[in-house]
Amino acid sequence: MNRKRLFFITAITLLTVSCAGPSKMGYLKDMAEGTIYTASPAPEIKAQPNDRIAIRIMTKEPELALPFYDASSSSTGVDAGLYTVDSEGNIDFPVLGRLAVGGRSLEDIRDEITTKIQEKGYIKEPTVKVSLDNFTVTVIGQTEQSVIKVENNSISIFEVVAKSNLLPAEANIKNVMVVRTEEGKRYSYTVNLQSKDVFDSPAYYLRQNDIVYFKPRGVQLSPTGETVLKVFSSTFSFITSIGYVSWWLNGRR
Repeated sequence: MNRKRLFFITAITLLTVSCAGPSKMGYLKDMAEGTIYTASPAPEIKAQPNDRIAIRIMTKEPELALPFYDASSSSTGVDAGLYTVDSEGNIDFPVLGRLAVGGRSLEDIRDEITTKIQEKGYIKEPTVKVSLDNFTVTVIGQTEQSVIKVENNSISIFEVVAKSNLLPAEANIKNVMVVRTEEGKRYSYTVNLQSKDVFDSPAYYLRQNDIVYFKPRGVQLSPTGETVLKVFSSTFSFITSIGYVSWWLNGRR
């Protein structure tokens, strides 16, 4: 391969890479404007062993709710009591005793507690709220590692991007890995944030203790879209130096 052709290929490669700025790496690139797509609701969060479930009992007469808060929860009838799901999927709930909650949705747990309180005549019209106190998502990226606490029992992969301040220029948004542990088994999902198919992925809505790994891009870009050409710049400098020396020697002959 002659020098002119080598220089030409190198220049084209550098130009192509330098043009790969954020404007060419947008999200949901295949969604058509004005098109209506079917939206799936967030899946139900289900209790797992070692989860901490917050249960709050509310009533018009607060003193009636006090027996449902044990001393260790430091509750006043207003704050929620925290209950840890044991290895067999149970919690020990005051007054009502042991409840099997493993593998059940938070809504199902709420309904059971509400029904039992009413059936036993403890409170005529209780309001029961059940939430997951330990709903966190771990985010791993090239420039950031963080743990996001989820407040409302629901978070999507795009919300994770927004909360973690990750730049698309720093991460390969076409190949995001989500690692999930359920019922003693670990699953891995690949998510493409540039495709509308992300909405159909089981990893679009995240679950407690999920790990989201934003893999680095092969070529790193700065926030302004300027390419940090660690490999290419070194190669280009080397080739240029050889070409200059060769030109100088040929000129001396």
